[in-house]
Amino acid sequence: MVEWAHLQIQSYPAAERRAMTKQPDKITALYCRLSRDDEQDGISGSIKNQQAILEKYAKDNGFKNTRVFVDNGWSGTNFARPAFIEITELANQGKIGTLIVKDHSRLGRNRLIVGQLLEEGFDELGVRYIAIMDNIDTANGLSDLVPMQDLFNEWHAKNTSQKVRNVFKNKGMSGVPLTTNPPFGYEKNPNAKNEWIIDEDAAKTVKRIFDLCVKGYGPSQIAKKLKADKVLTPTEYWISIGRKCSKPPTVPYGWCSDTVASILSKQEYCGDTINFRTKTKSFKNKKKIERLQSEWQIFKNTHPAIIEREVFDLVQGLRKHRRRPTRSGIVSPFSGLLYCADCREKLYYSVTNNYKREQAYFFCSSYRKNSDVCSVHYIREKVVEQLVLESMQRILLNVQAFEKEFARKQMDCYQDDKKRELVAKRKELSKLKQRTDEIDNLIQRLYEDNVSGKISDERYATLSISYEEEQKQIKAEIPKLESFLSSETDKSENLQKFINKVKQITELKELTPELIHEFIDKIVVYASRYLNSKRVQVIDIYYNGVGILRELTTEEMENAFQQHLSKRKQKTAQQTLHR
Repeated sequence: MVEWAHLQIQSYPAAERRAMTKQPDKITALYCRLSRDDEQDGISGSIKNQQAILEKYAKDNGFKNTRVFVDNGWSGTNFARPAFIEITELANQGKIGTLIVKDHSRLGRNRLIVGQLLEEGFDELGVRYIAIMDNIDTANGLSDLVPMQDLFNEWHAKNTSQKVRNVFKNKGMSGVPLTTNPPFGYEKNPNAKNEWIIDEDAAKTVKRIFDLCVKGYGPSQIAKKLKADKVLTPTEYWISIGRKCSKPPTVPYGWCSDTVASILSKQEYCGDTINFRTKTKSFKNKKKIERLQSEWQIFKNTHPAIIEREVFDLVQGLRKHRRRPTRSGIVSPFSGLLYCADCREKLYYSVTNNYKREQAYFFCSSYRKNSDVCSVHYIREKVVEQLVLESMQRILLNVQAFEKEFARKQMDCYQDDKKRELVAKRKELSKLKQRTDEIDNLIQRLYEDNVSGKISDERYATLSISYEEEQKQIKAEIPKLESFLSSETDKSENLQKFINKVKQITELKELTPELIHEFIDKIVVYASRYLNSKRVQVIDIYYNGVGILRELTTEEMENAFQQHLSKRKQKTAQQTLHR
């Protein structure tokens, strides 16, 4: 069996091949191919022109039982073409006698595969190959120039591919969407093909998926819910409105977690165009591979948004803290948010064997793996809920009654904390840079010791690899620190956004998953301690965008109240005086 890509050629014994070639009813395959790249390159030989030339040649040279095979829009580097595969299958069955193409490049532009076909494949199948314009006929033997011609054909494909890539890149850098079809929830503007408009029916499903995620549902749970409610999948929906796409799922309403997760990750729903998410390995291998996010080109507010940017950012944060249901199917809204104060690992969520929610608790994941590494850091879910609720209620009171004083205190504390953090980061950066210089010197000394014979080659290799690995890790960390130090901005903008969100809450009696995910970034849990024989549990609550908030003390609130009262009295007195 000779095999390449999706192409398979069956090998037959010589006697059987001779018998096959004598069959009078064998097909004369007239093969036409034109790729999109060829069209862009300005090749004049259209499919219609190729077919006319092939049919005339077959008639003039007495070839019978002709049949035309067409691959329109297929690259010469791809041999998984439908018509060419059909020819291969018929040839394997002994039904193809002759294969005729207009010119040799129509067969393909991969010199290795084409060469294998000419030198082995066609001969094993008893197929005669003719390229009219290039005067190639395997019945007369192959010229030594044919391999060179295959090489030039491949170079042409590579050059054309590069031209197309350049056009594609220029288009993408201008902000024009590079995707052939808009994401689910959008459609092309009939009056402007490069513009997207909202498909209201599909957009309802997109909004529902994001709403469910904010409420605490994971992709698998969302998929089950959509399936149960008989919501059309993207593919099923597109088919229902007449759009050409792949075959519908065998199971109706066959939502899966991957489809949901893909929708939740698309920044396009914020109104942004994202270009260059993927790339192909080479002009021969068209398989797409994901690019690093740093390589994406993002153009903001290019089309109407389906999802508010704050909601999208919230969902991305939730997706980082993926929550897995317990055996009982219960998912805590706090799952993925709790961290150990000592080892910095996440806290696992657990429900007791009788599955009573009141007994659910969190404990350190490191402790579970190895009790010698850390302590349990046990805390009940109800305690977390109570502490967070009380904290948010106090902050709500602070904002509603003493907004200016509350904001001023946060900024004062922030400045002090930030100064300490920046000093620590600068020291860490300096130490890392110093260490990488030290490693360079150590490697140099190792080399000199190895050359002089002080240490063996094996020892040198072991130590140098160890140092190089350490240096590699350090060099990866340095840009992160430098980026952090250069991008640090004032907290005031984020604080004002946070205050505005808090002001939208009129009353807070209980926590909902939406509130938790909207406001809480993470919760750091300290090991419990006992004070006067009473167990004390301390946690740090980090709020989204602002970190730890310092609440006003009773004394500070009293002072603020007296100041407000004093200002009101002065204002009243002035109004009375002017009457």
